[in-house]
Amino acid sequence: MGTDEPQVDGRSVRWEAHKRERRAAIIQAAIELTEAHPPGTDIHVQLIAKQAGIGRPVVYRHFADRDDLDRAVQRQSLQMLTDHVFASGIAEGGLREVIERAVLRYVLWAHQHRALHRFAMRELPGKIDNPVRNVIRGISVQLKPLLLEGGKVLGVELDDDDAAMVDLVAFGVVSEVVSAVRLWLARGEDRKPDPEPLAYRLAQLIWYQLEGMARTRGGRLDPDLALADLSALFPVTQN
Repeated sequence: MGTDEPQVDGRSVRWEAHKRERRAAIIQAAIELTEAHPPGTDIHVQLIAKQAGIGRPVVYRHFADRDDLDRAVQRQSLQMLTDHVFASGIAEGGLREVIERAVLRYVLWAHQHRALHRFAMRELPGKIDNPVRNVIRGISVQLKPLLLEGGKVLGVELDDDDAAMVDLVAFGVVSEVVSAVRLWLARGEDRKPDPEPLAYRLAQLIWYQLEGMARTRGGRLDPDLALADLSALFPVTQN
């Protein structure tokens, strides 16, 4: 009896896997070279191709142009950063401790990967789509249920305007930390303060904003509130 199921072309499957592997190797080569050079260095495609063990024309078989390659490298760099910040253990302890831990992880990663962080946070030309804004927007979307439902748990009254602003507030909070770290890194090798006190003070700013918003709306934000108590409302990624 015949079958209507499409036949899988093994060669096509292998070719697609090869293309994915080659594309990933090019991105990894660009990341390695970015890390090996001072922040802001323009890494030429020829050098990326050599690092990946291929010819320059092969790069453009996998990427439409240089902007396409840069966006792929930027997205991968941002994924590395978010994986680090939200790695296992991020949600342990009280709410304020969680904020401090997340900010410290971010600041330390940015400090240890200064060139890659600078590249990851670039405003790339030519398209409306922006990897940096997309990542921050994604984090703010994840935070929205925590702020909305968490407000109810804490007895905070949110009016319609508050509810409509929740994701915008979260976007602004994350953006201000990113902007502060970018400015701090731009101070050069003699930058002050050191990473740990910087992270602590940035975490304080976040806490004061959240605590102040809760207080002015009739609630009290407990710094020792276990984020695990809100885990059903806000599933934090664990790697």
